[in-house]
Amino acid sequence: MRTLLLLLLFCHVSSPVLHSLKYFITGSTGIPNLPELVATLEVDELLVGSCDSNKRLEVKLDIVKLFLTMHPEQLEWYRQWCFHILPNSIKASTNSLMSLYNQSGGVHVLQEAGGCEWDDETEEVKGFVQFGYDGDDFLALDLNTLTWIALRPEADIAKPIWDADKNLIKEYKSALTQIFPELLKTYVKYGRSFPLITGRIT
Repeated sequence: MRTLLLLLLFCHVSSPVLHSLKYFITGSTGIPNLPELVATLEVDELLVGSCDSNKRLEVKLDIVKLFLTMHPEQLEWYRQWCFHILPNSIKASTNSLMSLYNQSGGVHVLQEAGGCEWDDETEEVKGFVQFGYDGDDFLALDLNTLTWIALRPEADIAKPIWDADKNLIKEYKSALTQIFPELLKTYVKYGRSFPLITGRIT
């Protein structure tokens, strides 16, 4: 059964398929015994790996472990993203929102879900990213207008501030329409060229 799931993840040889790469990030403050940051990565709905602010990076699939062994620069990119870029970014965003809403302490949670979908027949790519704050939907990026959409009335205050950060929007556009789609295509291509037997899920 596990081998079949991996085959479905990477092969899809005979018919066009909508592939997906999705990441989920949770940053929190004021919760004891819980990492301040937890991030996961999924390809075609299967968990590929995770990392957290305790500097743990875990790869879940043998085929991905082999890929990262053969491409150490990709592993180093993930380490930099997980252990340096991501924690600083999420912490800064959380602190900014706490300040914006006059919250000096307590438990607060910032969630980010994003990624892309790729149709391997039409080559169409759709990127997406959405934030949640303290358990409710917050903001989503409209890649057509390159503006943020307030998903609840409380987000109206943050929207113009995030809209004004053109560098942040540019970074998301690049990640969602170029970097992540290329990663997804690489993973799918690699999986198609690899013998099924080594694709055992651990």
